[in-house]
Amino acid sequence: MASFAPNNFSWVEPGKLAGLALPRMTCEYQYLLDNGIKHLVCLCERKPPYHDSCPNLQLHHIKIADFTPPSPSQIDRFLSIVEEANSKGEGVGVHCMHGHGRTGTMLACYLVKTRKISGQDAIHEIRRLRPGSIETSQQEKAVVQFYQRTK
Repeated sequence: MASFAPNNFSWVEPGKLAGLALPRMTCEYQYLLDNGIKHLVCLCERKPPYHDSCPNLQLHHIKIADFTPPSPSQIDRFLSIVEEANSKGEGVGVHCMHGHGRTGTMLACYLVKTRKISGQDAIHEIRRLRPGSIETSQQEKAVVQFYQRTK
């Protein structure tokens, strides 16, 4: 089966964590698998279409309303999924609708944890890597609060 990268796909930590927009076709799920991603974290309120087309791709669903920040427990759950998958050498993809707001927020929290950088530095880095990321002041605040909680 041919595979194509989902919209807005990019690695934040090559082989470990990537951000993307909502996958819409089976060939996009195949692309994830072909590139070492075994876990897909969906941050949308509904699961993505055709998510069951690739049984080797494990779906994790963390429901977050559009344009809102994740709760501290949702951030912790996301980071646990990534840590567990990476400990087995498996990559993780995370998406919301367009791969900007909710996705960028979670990716920035990942950088705070793994790179031991401030919330503001993590926001800046994610926006450099993935322009348009972290869309609201509440999402920015969630990253800064995560940093304060973990320092």
